[in-house]
Amino acid sequence: MDNPAVEAARPVDESVLPNLLIIQTDEHNFRTLGCYRKLLAAEEAFVWGRRAIVTTPNIDSIASAGAICTSFYAASPVCSPSRASLLTGLYPHNTGVPTNNMELKHGVPTLATVLSDAGYRTGYAGKWHLDGVGKPQWAPKRKFGFVDNRYMFNRGHWKQFEITPNGPRVKAMDKKGRPSYAVGGADEESFSTDWLTDRALEFIANPSDKPFFYFLSLPDPHGPNTA
Repeated sequence: MDNPAVEAARPVDESVLPNLLIIQTDEHNFRTLGCYRKLLAAEEAFVWGRRAIVTTPNIDSIASAGAICTSFYAASPVCSPSRASLLTGLYPHNTGVPTNNMELKHGVPTLATVLSDAGYRTGYAGKWHLDGVGKPQWAPKRKFGFVDNRYMFNRGHWKQFEITPNGPRVKAMDKKGRPSYAVGGADEESFSTDWLTDRALEFIANPSDKPFFYFLSLPDPHGPNTA
């Protein structure tokens, strides 16, 4: 007999493949989300005091209708190797990414390649950090199964983005015209979390007879701290 958890997750109609959305944040304490706080004892849920709480009704709603990780441990405390393990199911030393700013080993299967082969429409928006030192480096040439990776950037914690006739770019610039982490002037259309979420929503809303798998990788609240 199958594991009860497996049975619960299996669609009633196995011919219908479920849509899959993974939302990943960076250096984000799980206690800031209501869907996790409610699973904790009060002394753990409110370590900063009850007045420090910000409600998260939208993400809580998504969690209640989907799945959250309640027994989940990173394979590495460092960004790139942790991401490599999450996407491949391998330990960092088997992915070619034992530390930051290294390239994911060519040809290694990822969750996206497996799902793409199974008939899924795949896409990715946000921080990738698995293609070397390029920064921001939009739409890396090696897609690793993420067919629509227009809004994938290799690394950096930019706070503002925009779409131009030549594609996406960092909106904030310093006095020398270089991409800047500045947050001044950001709004609900340009701020990184909002902008990337809008790109995910556009992908999801695109009519298709295929199920989708989308990976939304938000670079915040990683320093310079913003949310």
